[in-house]
Amino acid sequence: MNEFVTFKRWTLKDHQLEPDLVTLIREGIVPMYAKLPGCRKIGLLRIDGTCSYLATQHWESRDSYDTVTSSSFYQEWFKIYEPALKRWDDLMSLEEEWESEEISLYEISNLQLQ
Repeated sequence: MNEFVTFKRWTLKDHQLEPDLVTLIREGIVPMYAKLPGCRKIGLLRIDGTCSYLATQHWESRDSYDTVTSSSFYQEWFKIYEPALKRWDDLMSLEEEWESEEISLYEISNLQLQ
């Protein structure tokens, strides 16, 4: 199966601070995503020279993502997650989003130079 990754580019709203965002992620978002079967990891990257961030979700596969997000478990999970999502929306504005599916992976650490 090929890894499925979602990308969303966000920007901090006026007068919002990165430390508040990091606290929210650490305390409210990471623990919730850890409960989702098939979600391998989530990430947040600051885009140099901007107040924008790239949020990523890495899933085992597109099928795994679709199965989990259409389940009754996810509906219950989402109800519990909503306060963190509301706080996220208070801090951030969505700029752009897209999805991808891995077609090939090259492990550079395993390559040997000749």
